[in-house]
Amino acid sequence: MTLVSCALHELGHLVLMTAFGSSPQEIVVYGGGIRITPDNKQLSKYHELAVLFGGAAVNFALCLLSYMANGGGFFCQVNFLLGVLNLLPFRYFDGGRILALLANGKVCEFFRTVFILLSAVAMIHMILHGTVSVSFAATFCFIVLSEVIY
Repeated sequence: MTLVSCALHELGHLVLMTAFGSSPQEIVVYGGGIRITPDNKQLSKYHELAVLFGGAAVNFALCLLSYMANGGGFFCQVNFLLGVLNLLPFRYFDGGRILALLANGKVCEFFRTVFILLSAVAMIHMILHGTVSVSFAATFCFIVLSEVIY
């Protein structure tokens, strides 16, 4: 279900990208997710924002439909979390690119730093209370590495 939700998320980006006259130059599937490299056609700022929001919008719509159809469940949770995760303000995620389009560099760095610190506090809290999640730990490490490397 998670892979299907990820594929539908990327389909949301692709549909809006093509609706605005752009097309993917490359689509790469790898361990960190799916990366779509658009062609060289420059989209307006607002079209680019719509494309970036498109993936999370699909996830939230699927979550809502799942909730209305059967009261939620795993599919609803996966789509909600995938939509929220992708809107976090990290460079690697859609939210980081949205933030970069809307704010200057210092504001972006401030938000990224705050979210890394909040994630670290959550990780420490989970470790101290014995409720550490392997997926959260892996995601946190991935985020920190992508912020340092990217």
